Amino acid sequence: MQLLNQNEIYETWSPIIESKTGMTDRSKVEWLSKYCHFHSLNESAGAYNSLSVLNGMGNILPPGNYQGGAAGAGPGGFYYNNTYNAGTPYVGSGDKFPSLLPLAIQVAAKTVGFDIVPVIPMSGPTGVLSYLDYVYAGGTLSGTSTDTTTNFTANTPDMIKIPIAVASPVFGTLTVGSYYIIYVTGATPSSDSAKGQFVGYSRIDGFPIFRITAMTSGNSIADVITANSEILLASSQANDQTMTTTGSVLAFAGGPAVLVKTLEDHIQGFSGAGPTNANNWQGPYVDGTQNYDPMLRGTAESTYYKSLGLSTFTKFVEAGTFQVAASVTTEQIQDLNKQFGIDVVSMIENALVNEVSQAINKHILSRGFALGWSNHSQFFVTEGTNLNLNLVIAGAASGYSVPNYVGKTGQAITGSAKPGSVAGPASGTFENLSTVQRRLYSRILAAANVVANRGRRGPANFIVTNSQIASALQDISQFTFAPFTNTLTQNNGTLYPVGSLAGMTVYVDQNMSFNDTRVLVGRKGADDEPGMKFMPYMMAESIQTISEGTMSPKIAVKSRYALVEAGHLPETMYICFHVNAGSATSII
Repeated sequence: MQLLNQNEIYETWSPIIESKTGMTDRSKVEWLSKYCHFHSLNESAGAYNSLSVLNGMGNILPPGNYQGGAAGAGPGGFYYNNTYNAGTPYVGSGDKFPSLLPLAIQVAAKTVGFDIVPVIPMSGPTGVLSYLDYVYAGGTLSGTSTDTTTNFTANTPDMIKIPIAVASPVFGTLTVGSYYIIYVTGATPSSDSAKGQFVGYSRIDGFPIFRITAMTSGNSIADVITANSEILLASSQANDQTMTTTGSVLAFAGGPAVLVKTLEDHIQGFSGAGPTNANNWQGPYVDGTQNYDPMLRGTAESTYYKSLGLSTFTKFVEAGTFQVAASVTTEQIQDLNKQFGIDVVSMIENALVNEVSQAINKHILSRGFALGWSNHSQFFVTEGTNLNLNLVIAGAASGYSVPNYVGKTGQAITGSAKPGSVAGPASGTFENLSTVQRRLYSRILAAANVVANRGRRGPANFIVTNSQIASALQDISQFTFAPFTNTLTQNNGTLYPVGSLAGMTVYVDQNMSFNDTRVLVGRKGADDEPGMKFMPYMMAESIQTISEGTMSPKIAVKSRYALVEAGHLPETMYICFHVNAGSATSII
């Protein structure tokens, strides 16, 4: 993609797309321009004839002519030019491959999903995405310690994060600044051990972060911290090689240690820990109880730089396929056309496009809701905040049950990691329909701010929900006692989008039932931001053939694309919460 002259592609194709479709949204025109460019390099001449466009070599693509298998004709009797029995033959089949662009536009127009994810056309059926990230380095996870002095300088990283095999972090158990021993289960704390000063919990997943200060000789982090390794409080709080412990096991590791990413979890103290560089290192959260001063000049002059490391990751992308076909008899074509003037072939093609587009739409939105529910779970686990909303006045927390929605792994989130039910507005607090609806607006604002805070890429800019929640938002949109910014329309029958709310476009998913009161708040960012990316290879390809036995036409539509969850934490761009609306009409 970096080798393309994207401005030239846009200038070539945008006038054609705008004139044929009336589309003016630059982001959509840009990706359609790339899509057309890629396929103009390889598709048949007839595919783009109706648009009178240029191929990848700058030549006009004229229609192919059937010459009845005359001398000099290629397979199927097609030629590149309009001169009978002249020109260079076109090597291809006699099947009809009509223009892909109109079908691609039809698919894009029939879905909510294309409005909430960036579209990045692929030039082939496969691709590779690369990610870069900076980590707190200073060594490697496999580096072996040979140092037994109090000045610990082994080839181990300065910072590690340990997956904990519990559903929630052990807040209140590990103390910032205290030293802990991590050792292999079944061993003794004096062997196969690492010593680390607790820094804090990860902002994203809540896993504990340690500053490694000692390691038993001959071991590495990878040797010591494995699944089910034990974590105990160290008796000796000094930064030395003494591997003594007190008390019982506080936690078990759920997997091997990983390096700490600087953009996810900034550690205060790595670049300087106070005037004498002796303050405790602090995790990503701030609480107003600590100072964050830099080093004095004299301290800095005698202190070595600490190093960050660059990690490179690659992700292989392969296009998946949705496909469907339909056939029609010759009698149906003749009778419906002559009696009612109906173009059966066009109707069938529209039905096939609708079938494929709805499948794509459900795929995109299902992944968006799953990623959002995972982010909500992580937010609930790490910070103890539940964004689910109970709008039933005097409703108790036990008055409803939140379904076990699936997360980003495709598995249902249950147990203590699941954001469950919450209490509703208390009775006798002068609540009415409008104030209950306003609670919904406030919760959406909170979700939008969580996306901005955890994703750190910008504010949320879209909302997807069902018709019941959308009706409540439309009803409150003209509430003037406490006005809020919105362009929600109250016109009857408006589907998607219904307007904007605090700068976020509100979409109604017609496939959600009236009682499916989930709300997805998310950010459609730039192509280089984390999150879902729709990467079409063949947006929609129509193939028409003639059955040899019946001479009846058969039409097939195929869509090949990849829905890529790009970045290390794509879920932070979305958040999903559940609304308890009680009966089907309690908030409208």
